[in-house]
Amino acid sequence: MKTASLFLLLVFSLSLIAQTDKYAGVYACNQKGKAHFFSASPLEDIEANANDATMIVNTLDKSVSAKVIITSFVFKDKLMREHFNENYLESDKYPNAILKMAIVENIDFTKDGVYEVTLKGTLEMHGVKQEREIKGKLHIKDGQPARATSTFNVKLEDHKIKIPKAVLMNIAEVIKVDVEFALEKFQK
Repeated sequence: MKTASLFLLLVFSLSLIAQTDKYAGVYACNQKGKAHFFSASPLEDIEANANDATMIVNTLDKSVSAKVIITSFVFKDKLMREHFNENYLESDKYPNAILKMAIVENIDFTKDGVYEVTLKGTLEMHGVKQEREIKGKLHIKDGQPARATSTFNVKLEDHKIKIPKAVLMNIAEVIKVDVEFALEKFQK
């Protein structure tokens, strides 16, 4: 009886420890991330900003996840926003752009500095997942990830985003994307 009670106490204690460490090493950006894209074309430049992108970095397994709600992009022109959501990105069917990757390099996440990182994994947009390698920077301050930035290109045809021939000269085939996330220790 005494052994069984001791065993139950040990199992209970381990489950409490596991619950408290569940979010160890997790850093999140909640409603503070910025995503920007720019399309340079012969007839017109198009750009938009989203200021509510989210990101999670897990320093234990080096995983990185990010999400941008497609309808959160703001354009200078209301008609551009409408065409972007309805005709090109079909945001009613595909509401998010999702990044699921891992940091390739071995980084000491407790050592302050700016680290060049390579993310390897998938970028899903317009319902199409593409294997990607994306370069970025991870800023570590006070022994923890504080900021993440990246600039990369997205080829529209890779995500089956079709541009009608009538506006082909208005929209670039490759879009420049840049993101910035302020990170803080995840608090549940």
